[in-house]
Amino acid sequence: MNNIKKGMTLIEIMIVVSILALLALLATAYLRSQIFKSYDARRKAEMKRISTAVEEYEKDNDCYPLSSTVVCTNDGVNLRPYLEKIPCDPVSKASYFYEHEDSICPKWYRIYTSLENTSDVDYQAGIGPNAAFSYEYSSPNAPTVAQVVPVASGAPTPASSSVPQVDFYGCVSGSCVQIAWNPLRPGPECDPNFQNSSCYGQCSNPNNECQSWGN
Repeated sequence: MNNIKKGMTLIEIMIVVSILALLALLATAYLRSQIFKSYDARRKAEMKRISTAVEEYEKDNDCYPLSSTVVCTNDGVNLRPYLEKIPCDPVSKASYFYEHEDSICPKWYRIYTSLENTSDVDYQAGIGPNAAFSYEYSSPNAPTVAQVVPVASGAPTPASSSVPQVDFYGCVSGSCVQIAWNPLRPGPECDPNFQNSSCYGQCSNPNNECQSWGN
């Protein structure tokens, strides 16, 4: 009897290739999800470290620090000795967004970031200035953070869901000027930044020159 060698048909090859492609897609999605979770865990841990340092600062100064202190620019040393080095966001390399009471001697603060894992149990869409963040860490006495609930695609936008725009200011060449909002960060275009048109008189210090977050 003659031996007949039967090769794979084109359909069988296509099925195998499709299965391999699907497995590769699933593996990529899983790895991407794990990377997101890793970055978010790091963000939460770093924000907690900053919060602990800020609370220690308040105990010694009876005020929480201004935003010019809580930045990772200028080597991130402004919170010493409470924190050796202020960490930057692991992806954007920008400072975590620090908001405080509109006062030269703030009595409350909040720190914001954007989580990449939207399934995270702590994920809150549309919180903070310009509804741009999804996670916050705050002082116990901070006002309740506002949240803008996302509207379903194609649905009419209720008037109550409109996002109030917040103005930001920074020190540029020694003067306090209005700066732009960068949605890619998300956040103001440079650090340190302020939500007050006087910059709380911080522009006389050249170390407070607003530096672009991408640099």
